[in-house]
Amino acid sequence: MSDSVIRLETDVVVVGGGVAGCMAAIPALEAGMGVVICDKGKLLERSGSVGGGVDHYLTVMETGPEWDTPDFLLKHIPELTDGIVDMEVTDRVVREMPRVLRKLEELGVDFKDPRTGTYDRHRSFGLPGAYHINFDGTRFKHHIGQRVRRGKATVLARTMGVQVLVEDGRAYGVLAFDIRAGTWYYVRARAVVLSTGDVNRLSKNASGLAFDSWHCPYNTGDAQAMGYRAGATLANMEFTETTLTPKGFSTQGLNALVSLGAYFLNRQGERFMFRYDPKGENARRAVLADGVINEYLEGNGPIYLDCRHLPADVLDHMEETLQIDRHTLPAFYRQKGVDFRTDPIEVSISELSIRRSGLYFRGSGIAVDVNAESSVRGLFSAGDSATVSGGIAGAATLGHIAGESIVQYLKEPRTLPDVAAGELAGLTAAAAVHLEQPDGPSWRAFEDRIRATVTDHAGVRRTEKGLRLALDTLHALGREEANLGAAHHHDLMRVHEARNIRLNAELLAEAALERKESRTGSAHRRMDFPGTDDEHWRSFVLVDRTDDGPGVRTLPARDPLSAAFPRSRQQNGG
Repeated sequence: MSDSVIRLETDVVVVGGGVAGCMAAIPALEAGMGVVICDKGKLLERSGSVGGGVDHYLTVMETGPEWDTPDFLLKHIPELTDGIVDMEVTDRVVREMPRVLRKLEELGVDFKDPRTGTYDRHRSFGLPGAYHINFDGTRFKHHIGQRVRRGKATVLARTMGVQVLVEDGRAYGVLAFDIRAGTWYYVRARAVVLSTGDVNRLSKNASGLAFDSWHCPYNTGDAQAMGYRAGATLANMEFTETTLTPKGFSTQGLNALVSLGAYFLNRQGERFMFRYDPKGENARRAVLADGVINEYLEGNGPIYLDCRHLPADVLDHMEETLQIDRHTLPAFYRQKGVDFRTDPIEVSISELSIRRSGLYFRGSGIAVDVNAESSVRGLFSAGDSATVSGGIAGAATLGHIAGESIVQYLKEPRTLPDVAAGELAGLTAAAAVHLEQPDGPSWRAFEDRIRATVTDHAGVRRTEKGLRLALDTLHALGREEANLGAAHHHDLMRVHEARNIRLNAELLAEAALERKESRTGSAHRRMDFPGTDDEHWRSFVLVDRTDDGPGVRTLPARDPLSAAFPRSRQQNGG
């Protein structure tokens, strides 16, 4: 790697150029501020979870009916999230949704159905109204990325953030490296945004291919790991998410399928979802996944998705939109010799991710306040790396809130510290040490052991014994991290991703061990504590970095997460 470090000075540095990161950058750019974006992808317009497109968007639109108002949705959110949700932050996100929708339309996103010229809205995943817009979002991210480029942001493509720099409880920059050229960047900034999405490549999946994940496989918990190491409080890390995918092909699209009326059938041809929830296929994602898991465990598999009863116009629309997320899905069906118009499609459970437990508005990751700021001053987070998350709409809205909050935060002048040349050289050398041992253990084998551990001991069915076994293995793997080898800069990125996945798996197991109950279907099911215990466990489980490793504590869910921030943080603008 290059011995020299390129030093950049800016107002805002964003790590993760997906929807949340770009939406955070836009208000800062509009205020005339300097913005640097670090993203592992090649093109900002195609980076992030929906770089290839998206077919649905959740929002209140205030079109007239009572259900289409923030107050109505907010009234139902505690029930939708099993009572574990930061209502203070959620309130702001929901109320900002209509404004952010209009902002996206101004950027060029067309949410309307070209067949009718109106919004094609559907009800799904347990929500109390038709909040999902079904649309062709093939160029959704393109429009947002182009706005960032027009704003003259500095985009460091194929660049991985490694470390947030903090002094006296305040973030002041990021250390990153180019995954092709090996160039180091020290970006000194008055505000830092972490928005790298959820934690994937975490457990085994049906195909056995780690990168065949239903969500972006390059989202490896980088923000959560960087935030934790920087001293930020994390929350809800015990809650994991899984979804239902066509067997042999990991893809998004469950939302569109159930909102358009598809059924799930077991091997007897029974439509079984009503046994698990009165809303049947319109239940929350975590309940749908848990229902399928139970059917398999009871010997009622395989499980099929059935669209044969749907009218032709709905099937036409489904065929048009389902390939938006995965362009090769129609070819997969053709090669399998199945047609969802005439054949039931066998489904399987996806791998796990630390994301939002199959629920809207309860995210897992960096705890944030109403300004999207973490417990570390000047360190913001949004999207699936933060604790209030609502899919693409949540990422867009909380990202925009973060950007507007940063504009206000930076009105207060302050002098930034700097890293001494010798200290900076030490940081880069420590991060690049794996290049000095190219024949060391591979990141692939290392990750495989993490996935096996999570799947076997910390997955959709948990016990205290299993979680402790998981922690023993993950701690042992942690001691092996220093020996991992990297043959080139791209390998070095993979090593850092593997380290982040392992750390997030450890935080998951620690938090899951603490929560002695089951909650939200497959999101957190303790076989030794099978019931939901609101009296003792209607609380957030928080994780902080201590001198002895992860420290776990709880906070009553009636309080906002910011109540757990340091008192000095609350008194100084928290």
